[in-house]
Amino acid sequence: MKRLENKKMAKYAVLLAILVTSGCGKAGAIDADQAANGSQQGNVPSVVDMNTPITLKIYSQALQTTFDLEVTERIKQKFPNVTIELLGDKNGIEKSLTQHIINNNIPDLLWLPKPNDVQIVKDLGLAYDLNGLIGKNKFDLSRFDDAALENARRQGDNGEMYVIPWQVEGFTMFYNLDIFDRFGIEYPKDGMTWPEVLELGKRLTRTDNGVNYRGFDPGYYPIYKQQFGLSVYDWNTGKTTFATDPKWKTILDFLRTAYQVPGNYPADNKVVMNRSAFCYSMTVAMLPWSAYFQPFIDARKTGLNFNVVSLPTWPDAPGRGTAGIGAAWAVSSKSQHKDQAFEIIKFLTSDEVEIANSRIGFAPALKLQTAKDQFGADLPGIEGINVKAVFKLPFTPVPKTVPLLETAAEQFMFTVISEAGSGAKDPNTALREIQELADKELEKQKK
Repeated sequence: MKRLENKKMAKYAVLLAILVTSGCGKAGAIDADQAANGSQQGNVPSVVDMNTPITLKIYSQALQTTFDLEVTERIKQKFPNVTIELLGDKNGIEKSLTQHIINNNIPDLLWLPKPNDVQIVKDLGLAYDLNGLIGKNKFDLSRFDDAALENARRQGDNGEMYVIPWQVEGFTMFYNLDIFDRFGIEYPKDGMTWPEVLELGKRLTRTDNGVNYRGFDPGYYPIYKQQFGLSVYDWNTGKTTFATDPKWKTILDFLRTAYQVPGNYPADNKVVMNRSAFCYSMTVAMLPWSAYFQPFIDARKTGLNFNVVSLPTWPDAPGRGTAGIGAAWAVSSKSQHKDQAFEIIKFLTSDEVEIANSRIGFAPALKLQTAKDQFGADLPGIEGINVKAVFKLPFTPVPKTVPLLETAAEQFMFTVISEAGSGAKDPNTALREIQELADKELEKQKK
C-alpha cells in the first residue's frame, strides 16, 4: 500500500492546514517539557554549513500542499537559507524518476513510501549507501524502532544502508460499537487472536430487520503475511512461495473460514482491501485496517460509531505485529549536496519533528515513547479512540523484496482468496495454481 493515496492526501492537506491556522499547537508543535523527554537528535551539531543559500530537490509522491506542510514549512523554519523544490510523481516511482532523469531533474533527496522502494531507485542508479554519512554525523540509529531499522538494513546486499526510516504504518482492528450494542455482545479487547475474532464474528453475522450484518471482514490482506514475516517469493530459488511455505495455507484457510460463515461473504463480491461496508453502509462489525484514522473520522460525521483494539495475532506467531512498513528517506547518488541532504534527514527524523508528525496521525519510526504517547493528539474527531492500540504490538521485520516483482507475483492472490472464500476452489488447488501463474509472471517480468 502506498503511504497515502492522492485522494487521501488532498483531504489530509485540508486537515493539516486547519491545524496550522487554528492554533492547535502549530500542527503538532511540542513544548519544552515534551522536548526534554527525547534525545533531540535534530540538535546534534551540524558537520556542514547550512547558512549558505542552497536549493535541494526532493522527489516525493505527496501532493504539493501536503509536502509543503510536512516538509517544506518545517525545513524553512529550521534552515531559512535552504530552498526546497518538489519533484513530483505522476506515474509511479519508476516512470516518474526515469522522466526526471531524462529532464536532468536529479533529486538530492527521495521521500520513499516504503523502504523496499529503494530497489527501484537502485535500478535507476540513484541509490546511495548512507553508512559514511551516518558515521560522519555520529547519527544514532539505536533511536529507531528495531523492525523499522531492520527493514531498512535488509535493502542492502552487503551491509549498505540506503534508507533511513521516517514513519511506520501501524494497524489496528476497528469495530462498530452500535452493532455490538444491537446484539448485546461484548466488545473486542486488546490482545485477541485471529481464531477468537472468527468466533466473535460468527455471533455477530446475522440479518436483523432486513439488514445483513457481517461480523468480521478480513480487511487488508497483507497484514496476515506480515505477521508471519512471510515473503511472496524466495530470493534463493527465484520462485514464489505460495505452494511451498505452509503459512500461505494457514492464511488462506483462515480467510476461507471467515468468508464462509453463512451471511459473511460480501454480496458485491468485494473481498479484502475494502472498507466501504464498515465506514459507509455500517454493516460490518469488525475490520482490521491501517491506523490512518482520517477516513474513519470522516465517517463519524455520517453516523459511524467506532473504536479500535490492538491487531489480533496468530496463535503460532504470538506478540507479532505487522511490518510497520512506512515512509523512508534516501539520498541520491547523483546529488552534489549529499552532506546538506543528510542534514535534512537528521532534522526530519529528529524527536521534535517525529513528535509533531505523530500528533497529526503519522506514526513515528522511533522508539521514543513521548512520540507514541502523543499519537493523534491534534486530530479533530479522534477523541475517545483507543489510539494506544496502534503501538501494542512490536513490528515484525519482513524479507527484502523487489516491489515490481512482488506486485507481479501477488496480483493473483486476490482471485485465489475470492475463489476460496466463495467455496469455488479448495486452498491446496488454489495455491498450486497461483504458484504456476505467479512463477510464469516473474520470469516474464525479469526478462
